[in-house]
Amino acid sequence: MTTILALSLIFLAGILNGSFALPTKYITRWKFEHIWLNFSFWGFVIVPWLIMLYLVPQILQIYTRITPFLLLVIMAGGLFYGAGQVCFAFALDIIGIGLGFAINLGVGIILGFAMPLIIQHPDKVFTKFGLLIAIGAMLTVAGLVLASRAGKLRDQYKLKNVIAKIVNNKKSNFLGIMFAVMSGISSASQNFVFSYTHSVQDLAITLGATSFAAANVLWPLYLLFGFIPYASYMFYLHYKHGSFNAYHQRHTVRYCLFTMLMGILTCCSLFLYAKASQLIGALGPVIGWPIFMVVVIIVSSLWGWRFNEWQDCGAKAKSSMGLALVLFILAVIVLGYSSIQV
Repeated sequence: MTTILALSLIFLAGILNGSFALPTKYITRWKFEHIWLNFSFWGFVIVPWLIMLYLVPQILQIYTRITPFLLLVIMAGGLFYGAGQVCFAFALDIIGIGLGFAINLGVGIILGFAMPLIIQHPDKVFTKFGLLIAIGAMLTVAGLVLASRAGKLRDQYKLKNVIAKIVNNKKSNFLGIMFAVMSGISSASQNFVFSYTHSVQDLAITLGATSFAAANVLWPLYLLFGFIPYASYMFYLHYKHGSFNAYHQRHTVRYCLFTMLMGILTCCSLFLYAKASQLIGALGPVIGWPIFMVVVIIVSSLWGWRFNEWQDCGAKAKSSMGLALVLFILAVIVLGYSSIQV
């Protein structure tokens, strides 16, 4: 029963995270940096701190009791995660959305479960459980490759009557791939930090936190440090493009509410994932992370179909994306089955 509840929470978390960017479709007059700077305030700082201060008023006391080493792990992990998201923005600009997302998510999923498995549970690597996790991850990566190909085919189909100038710059492409890899590693480190600092949850419970609050006690501090490099880059883009005056327009309040909703969806998904992982037990981050990420991919892809992103894109692109979704669903089934093999 506990496993079913945990998997249900992971599915709900994936649905929320896969849907968090939907409000951007209604933020039509803001630039990239406006949307994501405002999102970072809500998603990295305001929402997680408000929720956790309500659930755990003594959260600062808990932080003061964390060992210096684990405190350093949390803060450094947050900085690395925020810097990784900046790298992701660079990668998308250099190598495009399709390849950028495929590399980022592929690296994030593989390392996200592999680091906790190999470092913290090496005895589980060469077991039926370890094999199932690896198969699920491989199915996911195969699906990402197909999804990336589908995106490329879609763009080619839509631009078939457009003469495009293509510049072959191997050095630039290599740099873009490196940025995508770094962003994937930073995403994986988020799950590893959560797994590695498991003792912080025990400390929080000792100091009076509920099990739900304890599962999420590290996120406010972690995300606060993630905010520093991420917001710094967005502020730089504001300065570079001279776009601060966009906030004087009459739609600013409505757009801020949209970014607040994005922050709420992101934080709630992270909190639900953490609780689900806690319910599964010591191997929660190993089992839960790839399932969570695959559900995010499936839901975001389905939203793409819903908003006609795959309309008039050609049969090859649609069939490739359809096959990718089949592989993602198979990955969820395999990964879900692995949870009962622990």
